[in-house]
Amino acid sequence: MTSEPSLFSAPGRRSGVSVWKQIADTLRTEIRDRAFTATGRLPSENELAARFGVNRHTLRQAVAALQVDGLVRIEPGRGMFVQHELLDYALSRRTRFSENLRRQGLLPSNQLLTAREILAPERAAHELKLDKSAKVLMVEMLDEANGEPIGLATAYYPALRFAGLLDMLHSDTHTTEILRHFGVQDYVRAESRITTQMPSSETARLLKQLSTRPLLCVECLDEDMQGQPIKYGETVFCGDRVQLVVSAGDLA
Repeated sequence: MTSEPSLFSAPGRRSGVSVWKQIADTLRTEIRDRAFTATGRLPSENELAARFGVNRHTLRQAVAALQVDGLVRIEPGRGMFVQHELLDYALSRRTRFSENLRRQGLLPSNQLLTAREILAPERAAHELKLDKSAKVLMVEMLDEANGEPIGLATAYYPALRFAGLLDMLHSDTHTTEILRHFGVQDYVRAESRITTQMPSSETARLLKQLSTRPLLCVECLDEDMQGQPIKYGETVFCGDRVQLVVSAGDLA
């Protein structure tokens, strides 16, 4: 019969509490303190077993408890990774990025990646009801929650209606305030389409996620209160950090 390793006599051991539970508690605290943020990967099973002075069976009991709690995931052949707490992103008639995050006590921020005038792509021209020869303002943003990337948003605005919008974006003015400058006092989401897709290597790099993990993709159209399209866009969200929420009232 194999004797239990040295953690039983360790000074930090809590009497009457199973060793695997103590290991799970320690790792749970470290995950919530963001000890593994740099890579998102936990040490290997052998490394953790050696660290805590236990056999692999005991270590696996601790890891199983963390999986039940939704704190880690196992990727065969790759190891153990922190499972990010999911952020609820509400899709509604009044979808607003900043409001979505602030309601959950999170700090919203954006990084402007691209802002330029281009010939309208076919899909954007169709959704915005523009001629094929029309131009649009393309804006690409990296959306963040508490400084961590959660989504990559690409938006297209009619260039004729919003001439000067790109310059205002560089001044760190919020999009809603910019639209008011152009006479759009309010706007609503006319449509959202949800699909999934695999990230390109560049998208995976920007979102700091594995290229083998799928993204949630939301294709959207926003209209002013007169029903005129003002923005067509697509946002890809990290599938293991964001869950999309649609309330019953918005399905009518």
